[in-house]
Amino acid sequence: MKAAVYGGIGKIEIKDIEKPKIEQGTVLIKVKTCAICGGDLRTFRFGHKAIKPPIVLGHEIAGEIVEVASDVKKYSVGQRVIVAPAIGCGSCSYCLSGWQNMCYHRTTIAHHYNGGFEEYMLVPAAAIKAGNINYIPDEVTYLEASLAEPLACVLNAQEVIDVKLGNTVAVIGAGPIGCMHAEVARAKGAGKVFIINRSEKRLESTKKFGFDEYICSGKTDAVKEVMNLTDGLGANVVIVTAGSAEAEKMGINMASKMGKVCFFAGLPKDQPTVELDSNLLHYRQITVYGTFSSAPRHNALALEMIRSGKVSARDILTHVVTLDKIVDGMKLVKNRDALRVSVTPCIDEIGDEFKKLPGVKVVK
Repeated sequence: MKAAVYGGIGKIEIKDIEKPKIEQGTVLIKVKTCAICGGDLRTFRFGHKAIKPPIVLGHEIAGEIVEVASDVKKYSVGQRVIVAPAIGCGSCSYCLSGWQNMCYHRTTIAHHYNGGFEEYMLVPAAAIKAGNINYIPDEVTYLEASLAEPLACVLNAQEVIDVKLGNTVAVIGAGPIGCMHAEVARAKGAGKVFIINRSEKRLESTKKFGFDEYICSGKTDAVKEVMNLTDGLGANVVIVTAGSAEAEKMGINMASKMGKVCFFAGLPKDQPTVELDSNLLHYRQITVYGTFSSAPRHNALALEMIRSGKVSARDILTHVVTLDKIVDGMKLVKNRDALRVSVTPCIDEIGDEFKKLPGVKVVK
């Protein structure tokens, strides 16, 4: 079978590798599509300390079950599914309370097991046991379903920060994650939603979502603009999806009294610190949250939000590339010429889906 094998920094090759054999406790899926995450791009460009090549990347996976081990009773051939990548141990306090993403013994698809940039992927027994497979609703295409994993990470963060009815929400970063956060905040009843980004080009590409205000921090003082738009009060909730110290500092400065700030993105490993005015936190009673990854329950909720249209996966997914064009897909993400890119090993099999997503551009 064909697979895009990551061989180290800057190296991804399409290779013929052996199709995975079913093992006790496992499920084999035919990958229909797997979206490119910013983490995939960072690993491709800079490597990752937890990822030892050769390995197949890709953890935003949607596919069809084609084989099931004899001891697995819950799943059957033909079912349309997504696979949550973070696999908890199932016995620690975090797993038992539904926060498998915090498990100290967590393993991850595309880190410890081959991921979805291949024709067939073996879902490991640990993932089956942990309940990491979720069924795709009939109304949701494979292409849309490939966005459930990043949306699940957004929903994890949204559960923590708990946007309230009428809140003013400022989202820093107008990438796919920022747009998802803004859509979820709107669905939860936010009074106003602002999107902030340094690039005016990127902001323009997100105006189709119809958020309340678009602020170009590359041309104006975003903190002052937010204060002006809120009569000097600031934003009740600030979600920082851009992985930069400057963005995190900006987020603190634009938060209201008793505001909540979410650091959704990590900083570069060689520059992991940020200077903050702690008096702002003290006198405004600002709460800062960090959030990371998601649990299987967030993936199930993500599919429902896509099905209901509360999150417009059709607007977020802008490009689809065939497996052999995966490096071109990485370039689209790197150059910010796409909002979200999905990779398919079987474009002919999902051809009908493009009728439901007429705005998606195909690279093959």
